Amino acid sequence: MEDQDESSGSQRNTGTNMDKEEDEKEDEEEGHIRFTDVGPHSVRFQWGDPDVAANGQQKFEIKWKNEEIDYTKTTHENHFEIKRLSPGTSYNIIVVAVEEKKSFSASVCTAIPAPENFEYVPMDATTVKLNWTPPQKMDPSLYKVQVIMYKNEETESATLKSNEKTHLMKDLLPATEYKATINTILNNGKQSEPAVLILHTKPLPPENIQIKNDATSVFVKWFDPIIDDKIPHRFRVMWRSEANAMETFTDKAEVTVLSLKPGTEYSFSVCTVVELNGTKLESTPVTITHRTSINMESLLRELGLQNSLKNKLTLQSVLELRKPTDEVQTAHSLRSLPWLFLRKLMMVNSSARNVKCASNSDQKGMNPLDLITALFHCADPFLQQEMALKMSMCQFSVPLLLPNCDTKECTLMLWALRDITKQFRSYSLEEDSLEENSIVLTHLPLISFVRLGKSSVSKSEFLNKLLSNNQHHHDTFYHKELENGNIPRKISNGLVEMSWYLPGGKKTIDKFKEPVAVANLRGDISDFKAQFDFLSQTSSAVFLFCDDLDSNQTFLESLQISSKLVLVCSTDRSTSGENLTKFKPYSEILRDGSMNDFRFVDTLQKAVVDILADSTKISIEKMSEMAQSLGILVDENNTICQNAKKRADLITQEITNIPEYKRKELPLQDKPWKELSKLEKEMCRLKAKNQNIEHYKSELKSQIQKLRKQQGSNNMRETMNQFISGLNCSQYEQLYFLKWMKINLDHLTRKRQLRLDEQYRKVCNNPKENKEHLSDLEKEIASSSLGVQHFMRELSQLYESTHSKKNKMYPALKKLPEICAQLMLTGFPVELIDGDASNIPLTWIRDVLTALNKLTAPHNRIRVITVLGVQSTGKSTLLNTMFGIQFAVSSGRCTRGAFMLLIAVSEEFRSELQCDYILVIDTEGLKSPELVKLANSYEHDNELATVVVGLSDITIVNIAMENATEMKDTLQIVVHAFLRMKEVGKRPCCHFVHQNTADVAVYEKTLKERKILLKQLDEMTEAAARMEKVGHNKKFTDILEYNIDRNNWYIPGLWLGVPPMAPVSTGYSEEVSKLKDGILNLLKVTRVPAQNLMEFEEWIRSLWKAVQFENFIFSFRNSLVAEAYSKLCVEFNNWEWAFKKHMIGWYTKSETKITNMSVMSVQARNAFNVDRVVADLKDKASKELDKEEESLLGKIAKYFESEDENIYLVENYKEDFLNSAKGLRRETETDLRNKLENAVLIQKGIEKVEVIRQNQRDTMKEKVLNLISACKNTKHNLSDSELNEEFKKMWDDIVKQFSLTALPSCDLGKETFRFLHSNMETKGGAVREMLLSVTSLDQCGTGPFYAMTVKTNIFKKLKNSLMPAQRNKNHKFIQMSCDRIINESKVFISSKTSAKLDYSADIQELLCFIDKKLEDCKGVEISPEIEASLKIHICGIAARAFQKMHDYYIQKTDPLTSLERCKNQWLADFKDLYYQRDQCQNKAEMCAQQCFAPAVMDYIQKRLGPDIVDEMLTGEGGVAFSTRTFFQCSLLKELLQDKDFEKILEYSWNYEMFVTEWISEKIIEHFSKDDALLKLEMKHLNAIVSQLKRAIESAKSMTNNSCNFVTNVFKCLDKELVIPIDTLSATLALNNSNPAEFADCLESSIDKMHKTLEDQLCSVKDVRVTLSRLSMNKPQEVLFSRVFGCGKNCPFCSAPCEAGGKEHTEHFASVHRPLGVANNSWIDTNKLVADICSSLVASECRFRCEDTGNEWHPYKEYRQIYPDWRIQPDTSIEATDFWKYIFAKYNSKFAKICNLKAADIPHDWCDITVHQANKSLDDTFLLNSHK
Repeated sequence: MEDQDESSGSQRNTGTNMDKEEDEKEDEEEGHIRFTDVGPHSVRFQWGDPDVAANGQQKFEIKWKNEEIDYTKTTHENHFEIKRLSPGTSYNIIVVAVEEKKSFSASVCTAIPAPENFEYVPMDATTVKLNWTPPQKMDPSLYKVQVIMYKNEETESATLKSNEKTHLMKDLLPATEYKATINTILNNGKQSEPAVLILHTKPLPPENIQIKNDATSVFVKWFDPIIDDKIPHRFRVMWRSEANAMETFTDKAEVTVLSLKPGTEYSFSVCTVVELNGTKLESTPVTITHRTSINMESLLRELGLQNSLKNKLTLQSVLELRKPTDEVQTAHSLRSLPWLFLRKLMMVNSSARNVKCASNSDQKGMNPLDLITALFHCADPFLQQEMALKMSMCQFSVPLLLPNCDTKECTLMLWALRDITKQFRSYSLEEDSLEENSIVLTHLPLISFVRLGKSSVSKSEFLNKLLSNNQHHHDTFYHKELENGNIPRKISNGLVEMSWYLPGGKKTIDKFKEPVAVANLRGDISDFKAQFDFLSQTSSAVFLFCDDLDSNQTFLESLQISSKLVLVCSTDRSTSGENLTKFKPYSEILRDGSMNDFRFVDTLQKAVVDILADSTKISIEKMSEMAQSLGILVDENNTICQNAKKRADLITQEITNIPEYKRKELPLQDKPWKELSKLEKEMCRLKAKNQNIEHYKSELKSQIQKLRKQQGSNNMRETMNQFISGLNCSQYEQLYFLKWMKINLDHLTRKRQLRLDEQYRKVCNNPKENKEHLSDLEKEIASSSLGVQHFMRELSQLYESTHSKKNKMYPALKKLPEICAQLMLTGFPVELIDGDASNIPLTWIRDVLTALNKLTAPHNRIRVITVLGVQSTGKSTLLNTMFGIQFAVSSGRCTRGAFMLLIAVSEEFRSELQCDYILVIDTEGLKSPELVKLANSYEHDNELATVVVGLSDITIVNIAMENATEMKDTLQIVVHAFLRMKEVGKRPCCHFVHQNTADVAVYEKTLKERKILLKQLDEMTEAAARMEKVGHNKKFTDILEYNIDRNNWYIPGLWLGVPPMAPVSTGYSEEVSKLKDGILNLLKVTRVPAQNLMEFEEWIRSLWKAVQFENFIFSFRNSLVAEAYSKLCVEFNNWEWAFKKHMIGWYTKSETKITNMSVMSVQARNAFNVDRVVADLKDKASKELDKEEESLLGKIAKYFESEDENIYLVENYKEDFLNSAKGLRRETETDLRNKLENAVLIQKGIEKVEVIRQNQRDTMKEKVLNLISACKNTKHNLSDSELNEEFKKMWDDIVKQFSLTALPSCDLGKETFRFLHSNMETKGGAVREMLLSVTSLDQCGTGPFYAMTVKTNIFKKLKNSLMPAQRNKNHKFIQMSCDRIINESKVFISSKTSAKLDYSADIQELLCFIDKKLEDCKGVEISPEIEASLKIHICGIAARAFQKMHDYYIQKTDPLTSLERCKNQWLADFKDLYYQRDQCQNKAEMCAQQCFAPAVMDYIQKRLGPDIVDEMLTGEGGVAFSTRTFFQCSLLKELLQDKDFEKILEYSWNYEMFVTEWISEKIIEHFSKDDALLKLEMKHLNAIVSQLKRAIESAKSMTNNSCNFVTNVFKCLDKELVIPIDTLSATLALNNSNPAEFADCLESSIDKMHKTLEDQLCSVKDVRVTLSRLSMNKPQEVLFSRVFGCGKNCPFCSAPCEAGGKEHTEHFASVHRPLGVANNSWIDTNKLVADICSSLVASECRFRCEDTGNEWHPYKEYRQIYPDWRIQPDTSIEATDFWKYIFAKYNSKFAKICNLKAADIPHDWCDITVHQANKSLDDTFLLNSHK
């Protein structure tokens, strides 16, 4: 319905009011209008029947009057709405039905709206605020608003203007319920219906809130406002911080709030809560703000150190290598802040205090002083010492009095400061004198600075300016202007810090002429009375900073101090402090607005100088006595520390003369130890000339034992008893004890050193003093160092001297290695190399590392980092800075020898770093002035560098840029060490550190210098290679990976300024940190596995032994390297055998196929193309070899790329084994090609014979069939005798027909002589004469061969076997060589004749073989006559063998003979066909037994050889054949066990024959047990029979006659079985069997054959018989080639080479022999030589032989003559005990057989037992590591 338009269509109603009657009439019709909605501005109504809708045809008029205007509207509906009416007004409405002309009317009054949204807001306990919204669309001028409040009967009302929307109701009762109404009153008095609201006033709030607080809780109390107990109420308490909010309820007027955060501002609110008629009423909250107190635990919790207050942080936990983070100066959180600070502090980074937290603003961070205070509280005493020392090096102030904000106590940090040592030059002393002492023992004047109240100036800031030189300002004391210095302190108030000003003796720089200590109290002195009293009593003067004197008048006037008090204020005395009458300071410093900082500092300086002129001096140790009287704790005053001090004092208090004390109380490390070191080195170098070396070694051994006995006879001094007792304490007392020992000993050493230095200066300045006095002083200075390391060294010597004897006198010694190992875990440095004696106590080091290994296992992997460099170039400082450690260095001198220190790697960093610990080695400086005067100083430096480089994963070479000459010398030493390591299998890593480089662009500017350095390194490498006699290293990069950019580091100078007031340069620390990160990154990516502690010990032992020899590279022997090499050899030998076995199998099948192709082509009448077959097979062989070679090379490469332990140690041998693999392929390929060509040539010859045989068989078949036909045509049946007669006639005719087809025979005797004559015709007339005297070779070589030196009738000699005359030893050796060549030639001849083939120019090959063997006879002069007689002897043997082979072949292949063999078979077939008998079963059995059985046996024999080899390699004794080294060991152990001199002689003189026989015997021995060989045979028999049956099944469907059937069976197995075509054709030529029946019969015959062959194999009990039948793949030959190797022998003692592979570049033997075993004797005495070449090559002895041109040559230089031999010197007296035992036992027998005199044997050789000899083999061949 549309809104009514009041202006359009309206008519003014002019009619008069209806009279009364009309009203009544309309009233009757009112029932027709019904009002459905009456509002303030509209009404809705309807008429008529409500259930009947209008029909749309009716028309209604609606009339009404509004504001004197008549309105009429028309509608067709029966309802209507009138809008825009006035509220509270009566209206008369008429509805007229136009069509019906009816009307009806009704009256209605519009509603009056009340105000809307009536609500209240309680303002306080007595006031509420009422709010409402005025009625909408009402003229404000037409109405008012009335508000009425009800409480019980009381009423309060207010009439308000229509435009008001709020009203305050005041003076109400608290916590009371009221009812409020509001209605609209029109101007005519009409009212709307009221809106009703129930409201409540608030309760009264709490009053007078009070708070008492603690660090984590507060007690809140208030006054209860409700005094009426009948009113139930309680209180709501809320507290809120910036982070969170919480609340609680209580019935009492008090509450304790717990678990608050200390030092945090909280807002506390309390309100009263009353429940009224189910409604909860709360008063207005009363709020108070309060900050909780600070406690230690809360701050430590923020830092993540809450557990460290009880479980203190240790030095080793701080030094633990953690995973690097990106936190350089800013920590990610407060919890990582302490670790960032400690990490930087341990690296002496002067920016350590500037660390901050990224997640916090400046206001919410951490004041560095709080951090330092917290860390000192959480650190154990030893970490406190280290922190104080590092802070002092950074020129930070250190804590003197450490406050505890919880207990309000403070502690004097005497122990923490004891490690700080300072040097200075005092002007009160002589000009050049230097004072050095522990800072706690030094007496200095103390000036203290304190504050009272607030001060406008920062005393710490001005203290820094006071202490800083003009050139370098340093912030010793932290202040508010520095990073985070403005953050409020929480726990460090009350901290007293101390620093020192120490003059350096330079007037232009020094601010004070005397040293002075400065103390600075943090906080207000009124809050820290104990600290202030302490400073007042200990200080020469106290500078008191105070600005507000009036406010602090009472406190100032109460001061009673004995020291001078200087008042410092910035206010004018005229306006401040006028009332101070009792307070009279010593002096005043007033700073007004006109005084700038410079003048103020200058004034302070003058005041201090004035006070120092008349001051008292006091030490910190003395202060501790005063501190205790003031109730101040002293950190040293604990039982453990004092007990340890007493123990240390007991040892050191008697020391007055250090050299004398060391001689008396520490005797073992003096002369005996040094003499032992010399003797051990001499044992390796054998400098004695013209002396029997083995006798000399025995003499040295005796002297060593005597010295050891002398050491062991020394009774343990009481001093060492006390020292050991100190080490056996609890862990903390032990550490305290060692620290007290160090402190006391360093103090004693410093005092003596300074006195001696003073004397030395005076002597040097006095030209009259003689040089002897100067030399004595130098020696005294060198021996005046005494430190803990000397006591530990004495322990090591005590342990060494008693360990071997297992002395029961000192049971405490047994625990010492474990104690030392535990000390290493705490970061204690242990001496590795004794710098005074230049020796390593190997037993001690071994047992310490063994104990350490037990303590750390399984986390015992280590990486080793070492530093090398010139003395006094800061090597120790570099390591200390890098890792935060502190190496033990004797006061007054630099490091001697080498020390090792262990640093743990954190658990989360271990996998990334690939190790569990970092072992750092600090070394003695190279080019030491103390040693440079000695002749062997360069050798000493080389030894040291070699050992530590060999032990290291990474070597840091420290170079001082300003000393180019020393740098060059150092580099030469280092290059030698690296070269040596590369040669023995280690690939070292090196970083060069260039110190004292300050230029900002140093890296860019030094590119040229780096290139020059590399060039110098290349030159040095080449020179070192010449010196070390290894010529293949020409460049530095040949021996290690080096990059001129990545491997060079440039580090600025250590000090920022001039010491002693200079801090460590931040640039130095940061560059060292980068170096450390670079090293760790390198360790992360290295492929070399970390070594465990026992491997590290083995490296120490082997390296030290090797450096004691002059020729390190060829003296080095390391069990780890040897074991790694042995493993490599085992693997390679397995791969090599797999290669060979595969190719043997391939050739066996190929040869079988060739044989079958040949005979089948003849049978099929097909041409056999030899060239095509050979070419095809060679191509296949080449491809097969390519595949196998690739596989073998891949295995080698994969092995070297694997992550197995110690593979990197044999990296040098990789090329040798790759070459061996390639050589194996070439050798195999050549052998295969030759075999294939021979096989084809053989088949070519067989083919000719087979053609004849096939023609014979065809003729025979035709003749037999014709004869059968003729016989059957006779009139009567023939009898057997008649058939025999007819067959004989036919046979004789055929034989006559084939009589001319036999093969021709050769005279190989003449053929052999012809080749021999051709070979020897150029050897001279005597030889030609000998050859002419030989008329026939038939009788040559029939008896023993004797090498004759005189010309005789050679034929007569050979014929009559004349006995030889006496021959000298040279002739004896010639005889041995000839016998060996004869035996080798016999093996060659046997290999040629075993195949039972025809002769094929084999004699030429034999003569070449003999010539090669003669060339290998070095050192033996074989005359042409002896050579001729030797060849005649061998050729006689060969001629007979080859003639026999040829005759057998002729007989075997003769067609007539072959035909004769089948005569009976032809006759039987002839009769069967004549009588028409079934041949099926008979032919099948014949076929199985005569055809298949020989082929199966041939199959088994061909495959038996590789299987025997497999069994020998994998069986019980397989380890003996795994490598040549193990093979040697097995041989020697058996010789030792058998005690058979003949075998020993055979092994020594005829090694090849001995090995061959030994291997054969081992095979026979092994396969004679448990039918081992029979099992292999049965395995192959069963396999081939199974294949044969499958082939028979397969051939059944392919054949139409019996002969073809059998042929097809063989074709299926053409790679497995050789077809016996001759027998097969003869057997099946006249076969009339049904093929199907024949096949069935053949299957059953095969089963019978199987059983027959089983019985045949079982019948052979002798393994030798089976082995002798193997015509190819003989296992003894395969095993021989595997273990015999290259066949080279030691040029001195003839020990066989054991190197792996055949292509090795160097030969070596594990055990060398006395030269007498090889028939060597002394020229002048004719006695056998007892010396062993492994000793000789380390001695000064010489040798001569044909290879030296009979000129004398040093044994040490043997590689000049024999460059391909590596003879390792005997590294221990026991290494060759085996041969010493053998030679001593059989000395006379060796002499007799050599026709010489017995050797002079050292007496101790005769004492060697079998057990010792056997043990020497175990140790030498590392068998213990393989058990």
